[in-house]
Amino acid sequence: MKQNVDAVVFDLDGTLINLGGFVDWERAQEDVLKTYIMHGCDEIKVAACRAKGLWSMLEEMYDLNAGDHGGRKATDIQKAAYRTLSGYEEEGIQLCTKMPGCSEDLEWLRDRGIPMGVCTRNSQTTAEKALREKGIAHYFEAVVGCTTKPHPDQLLECYRVLKVEPSRGVIVGDSHHDVIMGKKAGSYTVAVPIYFSNVEKMKEAGVDRIIDSLAELPNALMDI
Repeated sequence: MKQNVDAVVFDLDGTLINLGGFVDWERAQEDVLKTYIMHGCDEIKVAACRAKGLWSMLEEMYDLNAGDHGGRKATDIQKAAYRTLSGYEEEGIQLCTKMPGCSEDLEWLRDRGIPMGVCTRNSQTTAEKALREKGIAHYFEAVVGCTTKPHPDQLLECYRVLKVEPSRGVIVGDSHHDVIMGKKAGSYTVAVPIYFSNVEKMKEAGVDRIIDSLAELPNALMDI
């Protein structure tokens, strides 16, 4: 397996830890919306993005703001939005738990000298705090949270820090968004669906392997 895989990058929430179950996402979305409006964003555009859900709103608002205000201001606004979101995410850190098989997988990869990273739609601050709180931060050489532009730029940055070519990496996540991100970067993709994952969309995105739990990850990687 070492000959075919130079690094493994994990999504965070729903893949390594269960954070989302302890976050008030509805209230978070409303405050993120207020943050965009407070920073001068077009209220009609914000409302249209809000209707698509929190994560779609965050992704689309950056591009809309870049067109309306320029890249620098769009980045500043996005950072403010993620600061707002971080406050809600951090409320769940103390209560969140590691997903079954998480520790075993990380030990297995470390024993084989495979570098690991985290690439997440959670904020950088949340990701770093959650990994420390759960005692697994030391496994990762790169942690890239979403503070400005979303996927796949984050994944490419994670590989850059790891000094690994994307085609030699594997991305492991619970969402079809993770699959899309990985395929755009040219990586092998492994999906670990949870209760709200859309498996059909994962397949449409071209996922390379779907496993039932993290316990199956070592075998999936050995097959590459």
